[in-house]
Amino acid sequence: MAKSKSKSSTDFKEQQLDDVLNLIYKVCKNKGWTPHLQNKDTETFKYATVEVFKYFSKEHSDEKVLAAIDIDVIQNQKVKFHINKTSFYGYGVDALARSLQDELKEIDWIKKSESEPKTSDTDIQIVENILNRFDRAVRQLKRRYDNRPAIDVKDEYDVQDVVHSILRCYFDDLRPEDYTPSYAGSCSRVDFLLKKEKIVIEVKYATNKLKDKKIGEQLIIDIKRYETHPDCRTLFCFVYDPDGNIQNPIALENDLSGTHGKNNLQVKVIITPK
Repeated sequence: MAKSKSKSSTDFKEQQLDDVLNLIYKVCKNKGWTPHLQNKDTETFKYATVEVFKYFSKEHSDEKVLAAIDIDVIQNQKVKFHINKTSFYGYGVDALARSLQDELKEIDWIKKSESEPKTSDTDIQIVENILNRFDRAVRQLKRRYDNRPAIDVKDEYDVQDVVHSILRCYFDDLRPEDYTPSYAGSCSRVDFLLKKEKIVIEVKYATNKLKDKKIGEQLIIDIKRYETHPDCRTLFCFVYDPDGNIQNPIALENDLSGTHGKNNLQVKVIITPK
């Protein structure tokens, strides 16, 4: 009798993992990705890895984007995805991660958590719109009424002040100073924390001495810090580059934007103007 019960439990766990795999296959197919099962835990049925790829047409040539989806089935009621980009390009990987997370609700045995706060897509879109249109605001500040002195944005502190002012129009609980968890023996302050919305905004100003490589290195360190920040589920890395010091802003955005860490931190890198 005990053996029968144990076998039944094992069968249920295997079915749960298969449910998640079938969901991944369906979403990938619908979005034009090709999935391939790389590894499946056949003992506890808690883990699996699926490789996916897709061709994107860019400037008359096809670029192959590769990613690996790590799956964790936790306590029979929760599922976590961790998507790793395994190719130089990362087009579409972030969108695939969001689609997989959204479709999890189709699986009836997954526990629906009501106590966990959820970042609203509207809040994310508001912040994204503000940062994407930041350069418009700066240009307007230079064209003042009656030839009054222009308000120039010359460094990172100026960028923070303008971003802060605009965010105040939309969010009540905006905290300009907080400490990130320690990484590599040091910690630092974040620029802006929207605590209720679980959004952090990091601001950088590109200069002749702070270009692609150095900014990329700084952002990688920042992302690692925020992966364990208790109040950060979406990280915006905003780089203002008025003088065009970053040679390939699109590549830098694509390379670093996406899902990071075991806690599925959503990272959005925005560089403006382009």
